[in-house]
Amino acid sequence: MQLRYRMLVFKLNRLTHQDRINAVEEIALAGQLAEQLEKPGMVERLVADLFDHENFHVRRIALNAVRRARGYQQADISLALLRKLRDPEPWLRHDAAWILQEAGLDSPHIRAALRQLAGPVLLPYDLIRAKANPSDALLHAQVRARQALDVLLARQTASKVVAKLPYAAGTLGHSHKQRREQLKLTFEKHRERGAKLRFRRLESGDGGEGGEGGESKAAARPGAKARPAPKP
Repeated sequence: MQLRYRMLVFKLNRLTHQDRINAVEEIALAGQLAEQLEKPGMVERLVADLFDHENFHVRRIALNAVRRARGYQQADISLALLRKLRDPEPWLRHDAAWILQEAGLDSPHIRAALRQLAGPVLLPYDLIRAKANPSDALLHAQVRARQALDVLLARQTASKVVAKLPYAAGTLGHSHKQRREQLKLTFEKHRERGAKLRFRRLESGDGGEGGEGGESKAAARPGAKARPAPKP
């Protein structure tokens, strides 16, 4: 299998920047490459070998091979796909957004890149316009980026709605919620039964706290300790 892969890569590396490949050959070569990506580590090897090739046909063949083989399930190629979203060739940007949509990869960087690529397009108006203009690569890339971004935003909204739903009975979250409510009730009961502090203002006598009136009042109070008389 690796020998077949090396032969395909050797064949594609011979193509220069000006060489052209028709769509039928692109599909055939992408299918042949996809068959070689079953073993672990082959997706990363293909990314390193052909994703940054000078010929945009070769780059697109490698990208479509990853999509056909679902290589995004074997390795983390999100950074490579982010690079392809900024590829000079619009069809490469289209294919990268397509793979991101199929893979369901999500991150703030991916959303920002998709939003930048989508630009001002509006669905479904621009989708109809793209179908009427199959040769407009940039419009197709923008529409695909908008579709992928809408899927991510809809998933985020759905997750927020689900997070607000109550836990089902018998689940771990439901039992934890009941436990928290019981602890809250127990705390409220203890707080109501707890002793309340009462403060009383101390009024000084005519002779002051250090005079006879103060000493007599201190002696009258229960539990008060008598102060020793000062030595002459």
